[in-house]
Amino acid sequence: MKSKLMTTAACVAAIILGQAAFAGTAAQDSSAPAAASSAASHADSVSADRPASVDEDRPQPAPRYSTAMKNAGVAGTVVVMVQVGADGKAKSFHVMMSSGSTALDDEAIRTVKAWSYKPAIKQGAPADGYVQIPITFNK
Repeated sequence: MKSKLMTTAACVAAIILGQAAFAGTAAQDSSAPAAASSAASHADSVSADRPASVDEDRPQPAPRYSTAMKNAGVAGTVVVMVQVGADGKAKSFHVMMSSGSTALDDEAIRTVKAWSYKPAIKQGAPADGYVQIPITFNK
C-alpha cells in the first residue's frame, strides 16, 4: 500500500510540475518584449503547445467487461495515468484511482496499453507528457 501511495504521489507531482512548466513558459514568454514578427511566431508556438492525449484519429479497443462480472454486480471507474513519450509511445501505466476491483483495474490497464497516443507538444516540438484516462464499467 505504501508503495502504491508513493507511486500515486509521484504521478500527481509529475502532473502538477508539467502544468506549472506549461504555465511558467507561457507567462515568461508573453511578458518579454518582442518585435511584431517574433511575437507572431511566439503566438504560433504557444498555440501549438498541448498536453499528451489519446489519439482520437485511430479506433481504440474497448475494455472487456464479462457478463459474469456484470451479473456479479462488479462495476466502477478506474483512472489510469499513462506516461506518453515524445515518440507517442506509452512508457508507463499507473492506476491513479481504483474501482475497488483488481479485475477491473487490471482490465483497464490492459485496455489502455493497446491504445494509441499523441505526444505532448512544448514550444512546437514533441515532448514527454501524461494523460489521465477514466475507464468506466457499468452494470
